[in-house]
Amino acid sequence: MSSNAHRWLDLSARATARGVRWGGIRALAAALVVAGSFIPAAAHSPAAATPNRIDDFYSPPEGFADSEPGTVLRSREIQASALQLIPMQVRAWQLLYRTTDSNGRPYAAVTTVLARNGDRAPAAILSYDSMIDAIAPDCMPSRVLRTGAPWFNPTGDTGPVALSTTASEVPMIAAGLEQNWVVSVPDLGGIENRFLTPREPGYVALDGVRAVQNFQQVGAVDRSTPALFWGYSGGGIATSWAAEVQPTYAPELRVAGMAIGAPVPDFATAVRQGNGSLVAGLVAIGLAGLAQDSPEFAALLDKMLTPAGRQMATAAAADCTPQNLLSFPFTDFDSHLTVPLNQVLADPLTRELLAERTLGQGVPTAPLYLYNGINDELSTIESADRLVDRYCRAGTSVTYQRDPFPSVLSAHTALWALGAPAALAWLRAQIDDPSSDRACSTQTLSTITTPEALNTLGPSYIGGTLNAILAGSTR
Repeated sequence: MSSNAHRWLDLSARATARGVRWGGIRALAAALVVAGSFIPAAAHSPAAATPNRIDDFYSPPEGFADSEPGTVLRSREIQASALQLIPMQVRAWQLLYRTTDSNGRPYAAVTTVLARNGDRAPAAILSYDSMIDAIAPDCMPSRVLRTGAPWFNPTGDTGPVALSTTASEVPMIAAGLEQNWVVSVPDLGGIENRFLTPREPGYVALDGVRAVQNFQQVGAVDRSTPALFWGYSGGGIATSWAAEVQPTYAPELRVAGMAIGAPVPDFATAVRQGNGSLVAGLVAIGLAGLAQDSPEFAALLDKMLTPAGRQMATAAAADCTPQNLLSFPFTDFDSHLTVPLNQVLADPLTRELLAERTLGQGVPTAPLYLYNGINDELSTIESADRLVDRYCRAGTSVTYQRDPFPSVLSAHTALWALGAPAALAWLRAQIDDPSSDRACSTQTLSTITTPEALNTLGPSYIGGTLNAILAGSTR
């Protein structure tokens, strides 16, 4: 990695974080909750964005490259935490396993595996692909779900609230457990904590399921157990890659269905649309992810950043998603660059990197459920329409829901919560009725209002979360 890339990853994020006004944080957090997005107010500012080296568990053993993808290299039983604070009454383990990086080379990743209490054989394996959208170690599901963190840290440099993105997705994970599914929550960037790397998060998610199949302590799970995948935003990107590479990379998996929310098919458009918006912090971490992947891009961007821009980039690399959203709302990145942002995007190197990350390069064979907001400012409806059209023309079965939720503050963040019940209902239907029709269909409707969505909201999300926290399930 070049010295410019190290500069992004090793400097402290505190200078920028201290500049955030508390009144603005409180107002923005309240507005997000009112909008229904339930984005946590802030998170710890982790140490430098570096690979997970604080724990030897993340270091693959010598010779691991000779093993097959999905091989469990190391395992440990853990106490899972809900909302980073409350012990979950479920069985839980973490698996270090062999996977593949974007260039086809041996790589390793960790997944957190959760199973509810009881003797019933699991009905499916769900890979819940969290919208991590970060490259700092403390943001990874394996750190959040195992060690947790206090909700409030009054002496923290970046804010008093210390919840992470994965913590806010516990209701989705618990809803999967309530269906009697084993849930795998992989660190989608692998042990190097990458973000937006092409193909790689798909390999990591698929091999996470393979690892669960190979892990005997789960019990009653084998190669015949159907697999489901589900992710939104950054998790939707990972699930899309899993769908595209699965037919050639993991054809033996019995994939019953994949639910993909707001997958940001066109990242270049997302950067332009996100610039100056409420969710501009996601643009910042996206650029940081590109810089981590490409020393050449890190050097290019470093030349174009102002001193304040370098501080911003450092903070984005070191923080989790909620803090980035709160640090950079409505940020115009032109003000942090010596050239217009469009000039950075037009550079041949940038265009090449973005083209590699554009979805639609493969043809999924598993049935898909894709949901996207018509007013989504990052995963634009035009790019989602094109992706679905490409899949359907190639023969993929896609159930496509276009949600008209208004962009009061951020349609992208709002649909994460509002679209989840319908997505879960669709996934459940793939297990309950695997012989259902496999044609392409498109609807424009509010996903939260469908009968199927409303039927999952209380029992699966509210009841499932309480069940996982209070007593576990023995049914």
